[in-house]
Amino acid sequence: MITLDTLDEQAASAWWRLVLHGEYAGQYPGFTMISVPGFPARIGFQQVDEVTPGKNRVHLDLEAKTDRAKEVAELLAAGATLVEEHTDDPDFGWSVLRDPFGIVFCLSDPHGD
Repeated sequence: MITLDTLDEQAASAWWRLVLHGEYAGQYPGFTMISVPGFPARIGFQQVDEVTPGKNRVHLDLEAKTDRAKEVAELLAAGATLVEEHTDDPDFGWSVLRDPFGIVFCLSDPHGD
C-alpha cells in the first residue's frame, strides 16, 4: 500500500476514487483505503494533525491514458491545481499538480509501450 498523509482522509479518498475510477477498500479510524483498477497496491489516506511542509518525500506519478493536456484539464475541473509544467523534452513531458487536499502528484505523457 502507498499511504498519503492528509488533513481530511475521507474527503481526500473520495476525490481520488473519483479521478482514478477507484473503489472504496476499507476504513479504520483516521485511515481510508481505495483500490484502483490495474494498480497492484492500495492507496491509503491517513488523517494527520498537520502535513509535513515542503516537498512530499513520496508522491504518485500517474501516466496519462491518451492526452495529458486533456487529462490535466479534467483534473483541474475536478479541483486540482497546476503547480508546474515540464515540457523541455519534446518527446516526454509531465505536469505537477496538487489535489484539493494538498497532496502533490504528477501526470506524465503516455509512454506508448
